[in-house]
Amino acid sequence: MTTSPSGGPPPGYYPQDAYYAPGWSAPVDAPPPPRGHRGARTVVRVLAVLGVVALVGVVGVGARTWADSRPLGTVSGDVSAHPRQLVAGHCVQTLPPDGTVRRTTLVPCDRPHEAEVLATHRHADGPWPGDAQVRREAEAACEMDSAQQQAGVQPVVWAPTEASWRQGDRTSLCLAWLPGLRGSWTEGDVRLP
Repeated sequence: MTTSPSGGPPPGYYPQDAYYAPGWSAPVDAPPPPRGHRGARTVVRVLAVLGVVALVGVVGVGARTWADSRPLGTVSGDVSAHPRQLVAGHCVQTLPPDGTVRRTTLVPCDRPHEAEVLATHRHADGPWPGDAQVRREAEAACEMDSAQQQAGVQPVVWAPTEASWRQGDRTSLCLAWLPGLRGSWTEGDVRLP
């Protein structure tokens, strides 16, 4: 290879590597970004994913709560329902054990059942009055007529819990309990066992 009189490459020579005249130096590569930025981006991504998961969970719970508080219409087959969905005339296949009722099975009233919702009682809005007060009000509103009393019907009350009260539940249910019933007290076609 020949060189030019100034010590540089010959004219017309184009090397693969860049040539820098005397006094110049190769550019310095940019330093890599500090590690903290990559970690911060990862944290932001993880928080974004967790936020989306939380939002989906909140929407799902909200949708379920909304669906469980919408009254059901006519029951034409076995239906699993939340107590907040029951209205007068719904027939309950079997009463669950004492305690909090989360779901129950409704059946058409012409099939054998244990109980029927006779009435609902709306409690006044306001702060939670306590279990005893809610139960007293619900029991006072749950009355059996003379035909029901003579048939041996027992009144059963389902009242809001403190947790459901915080969710806006203000309705107690009055149920007529007598296993083996067919028909409906509210429709006037009840057939005793």
